[in-house]
Amino acid sequence: MANLKYSRQREAIKDYLSSVTTHPTADTVYMHIKDEFPNISLGTVYRNLNLLADIGEAIKITTPDGGDRFDARTNPHYHFYCKCCKRMIDMDFDHMDKI
Repeated sequence: MANLKYSRQREAIKDYLSSVTTHPTADTVYMHIKDEFPNISLGTVYRNLNLLADIGEAIKITTPDGGDRFDARTNPHYHFYCKCCKRMIDMDFDHMDKI
């Protein structure tokens, strides 16, 4: 992939994603980022989250209800999604490679 032009908005999105463990949706990221960038569009947030996932700096997780969640933690790990409360949590196991 060609070198990406630096983007303050993308950096802020990445920083926010790295600061939370809640696996936010693009809408949630947008709500937090628009305080710093009032003119940012939801489409810009979606494009940057997908770009971060494409270049391996985030993980895009499709949930059973059709919404995508994003995770800045890119090392191998599992996720647990609760259908009732819609929370997603990281699942860490000692021997994941053998599961």
